Amino acid sequence: MKFLIQDRRAGLGAAQGAINQLSRVVFSRYFTSGLISATGTLALSFVGYAIGGMSAALSLGSGALMVSFADNPAPVGLKVVELLFASFAGTLCFASVWASAAHPWVQLAVVPLLGFGAGLVSLWGKRAVAVAFCLLFITIITLGIPAPRNLGEFAAGTGLLLAGALAYTVYALLLGRWLRSRVKQQALAELIDSMSAYTRWQGSVYLRQAARPAAPGEGDAYAQAAALQGAVNDALQSARDLVLREGHGPRDAVWTHMLLVALDLFEAQLAAQIDAAPLRETFDGSDVLDELGHGMQRSADALGALALALLYDRETPQPSPGPQRWDSVQQRADAWLGARDDAELRDAREQLHAQLQTLRQADRLIAALDQAYAMRNAPPATPDLPDVRLFVSAWRYDPKRVPAHLRLGSPIFRHAVRLALALGLSLLVSRLLFSHQTHDYWIALTIAVILRPNYGVTRQRIRDRLFGTIAGCLLVALFVALNPGLDWLLAALFLAMALARTFVTTHYRFTAMAGSVLALLLAQLLQENTHILVQQRLLDTAIGAALAWAASHVLPRWEYLDAPRQLRELLAALARYAQVVLAHEAHEEREFRVARKQLFDSLAAITGLYGRMLEEPQAQRRAPQDLAQIITHAYLLASQLASLRLLRAQLSPQGRIDAHALQWIDLCRERVLRRLTPSASAEAGPPEDWLASDDPLLARLSRIGLEAARIGQIRQRLQREMRAAEAQAHGTGPTPA
Repeated sequence: MKFLIQDRRAGLGAAQGAINQLSRVVFSRYFTSGLISATGTLALSFVGYAIGGMSAALSLGSGALMVSFADNPAPVGLKVVELLFASFAGTLCFASVWASAAHPWVQLAVVPLLGFGAGLVSLWGKRAVAVAFCLLFITIITLGIPAPRNLGEFAAGTGLLLAGALAYTVYALLLGRWLRSRVKQQALAELIDSMSAYTRWQGSVYLRQAARPAAPGEGDAYAQAAALQGAVNDALQSARDLVLREGHGPRDAVWTHMLLVALDLFEAQLAAQIDAAPLRETFDGSDVLDELGHGMQRSADALGALALALLYDRETPQPSPGPQRWDSVQQRADAWLGARDDAELRDAREQLHAQLQTLRQADRLIAALDQAYAMRNAPPATPDLPDVRLFVSAWRYDPKRVPAHLRLGSPIFRHAVRLALALGLSLLVSRLLFSHQTHDYWIALTIAVILRPNYGVTRQRIRDRLFGTIAGCLLVALFVALNPGLDWLLAALFLAMALARTFVTTHYRFTAMAGSVLALLLAQLLQENTHILVQQRLLDTAIGAALAWAASHVLPRWEYLDAPRQLRELLAALARYAQVVLAHEAHEEREFRVARKQLFDSLAAITGLYGRMLEEPQAQRRAPQDLAQIITHAYLLASQLASLRLLRAQLSPQGRIDAHALQWIDLCRERVLRRLTPSASAEAGPPEDWLASDDPLLARLSRIGLEAARIGQIRQRLQREMRAAEAQAHGTGPTPA
């Protein structure tokens, strides 16, 4: 009976977990964007059908669908620029391709040229990639439209497409303004949920179980922690970009306050990570580790509950756990250590004390998040912030940047060349080998959604596209076999369109699956032979993936070429953060927040570069182990510095400490900055003389010095490897050993 009850509880827990995961998708800003896109596109299609039949429906719907790819949350001013550019530039692409439909060899020049232009649009950053895809999408699907019979048909079709694009633009701007606060709330929920996952992993480090993960710093297993930290950093950047802009609504002050508290909480999470390994070693076999692990799991549960409450826009189901619960951990530790008082155990006591203080601070910040959320209907005054441009991404479309990328050395120019070449090849293949097919442009569309400036991203998209296409074709085959009516067909179309938009930036294989379902169901709606099109879809996707893979090797830009710049930026950000934390007195809050933001962004950038490098061919990976180690120790140094900042606040809430301690802080700052300077050498050893100190401040300074020394040593090896690799790439040096 006991086992049956346990199995039932496990089953209920798994079911609840699945429901929560589904809720995170359904109530997320990504699914909201999908619903907006699907609703607007289908509504305009119905309007077109009522006005002029299926032809008008396809024109209006295509214009709306084209612009919907660029419909992402942003300030109204920026959104107007993006959607209007996508509308008019996309209409120009449509007109150019359609006008050349009667002259296939002219199209063979027009399409690659438009692809080259769309590739150049990517120079304005991540948001511009969506705008570029709008142009590629309409360019390619226009290949499937028969040539216009006369000028009147051409003008009417082009006008309807532009009308659909502009109508969707107005619709998206109105909805975006109405949902602005809700999108901020969803972005905060995503951030807090990623912080919950990170805290849960930290707690699992302490739990006594067979598959317990390694603690931070213990070999390759730290990659999981780095991935979770990277996820928090990505969610943090998205939340900053959305929450800190256009703060005019009644709840905007609440969301801004919660974001600032979440930043402090992430810093506390980093600080809580550094003492895991020595604590596990000291208290191995005791209940102390389980108490720590379960306590951190409760913190993770509280953050997860708050994230769901934000998504549902409801009250949190239970109060956050209080910091007093850590007192029992201290009591168990004292009982375990007994009356022994040797130096090693004194150090263990200090480490545990520091860890518990950090966890108490994290609990206070979780409680502050709960309190701020509870005040969302009675918002406080907007907190004082520095220049918002220092905290958000630079979203600006400056035409003056284009000439700088019209050179072979530009990664964007190379991407545009690859894209044009691949599209040209796809047209040749489809017209020479598959001229009898009705959807031969699917090969080019596969290339458009797969080929990216980064080889690693392209390779991942190839896998996702193939998997998603196979799954989507199987779903359509099963669905069509049921002989669904028109109502069911339209409902499936709506769901496929919404899901394709939902996962486009998070889980592309689901977008590929939904996109295949959408394309094949549209064919079913137009009374085409779906069974034949399923086979054609699979074949075209395979050919398009092969062409995209081949094109990705033309004028490649390997990640190791950007590694030196990313490394310099990381070291500079670490140095700025260390300088602020190791100052005599606490810096102004604005200066500290800017330094912390720059550090988090640099860590996220170099972690992303490392992940993309691992997707590249083995021969193009340069010093991957050293790069992984420097990322690991950069996170550990950031954690040590965050821990020191909390420790200083505990020792002196006013930020003032005695003159003797200031001398050690000055010495530590000098050594850390010297080791993080690009021209620094590693001749000076780390401050090992502090290691045996009973003073918790000096012990923390010692660990900071050790991490900086390790980074300095790895940096020198990494820089030598990168210089040799760059020389080899330009033919000016020997092959690196």
